[in-house]
Amino acid sequence: MNKMHFTIAKSFGRLQLIPENNGLRLWYVPNVNGELAPEGPGSCDVLVPIQAVGGLWATARAFLYGVESLDENVIIRNDEGDVLVKLYRDKPKGAQGTLTGEEVSWLRIVSGRSEEERRRIKLGPRDLLCIELACTAVLTLSASPLFVGASAGVPVPEQDGSEARFNS
Repeated sequence: MNKMHFTIAKSFGRLQLIPENNGLRLWYVPNVNGELAPEGPGSCDVLVPIQAVGGLWATARAFLYGVESLDENVIIRNDEGDVLVKLYRDKPKGAQGTLTGEEVSWLRIVSGRSEEERRRIKLGPRDLLCIELACTAVLTLSASPLFVGASAGVPVPEQDGSEARFNS
């Protein structure tokens, strides 16, 4: 992998969070018989669009710091069918529905009806931090002049040192 990425590794598979300027790529590779199988059943490559990254960031941050927050549900529609990315936490265990800090956070990626297409990953604090940092990287990349300028017509100097010209 030659891009910045964050890894959430579990015994049953590995999820790589890959920040891109237009969203957060989730690349899940299952562990089949002790080996990572990029083409195995359950592997998936999903791009969470930039419009949904802020909500995912806020929810991961709330869960990480143990404050009240609703679940985050992202539905991605594509030609192969809908994909659900859900960041949620167990019901509060405290008196009158208050958080105790014992609640478990989960990330669910559902791309179909079979069991292999329903991935549920238990998240610890390190995993939530990875999600938060990956989302922050996406938001930073999306605001970078390198990406914004490519579509906005920012002046780019000519190779021969003459005056800058606008991209069209």
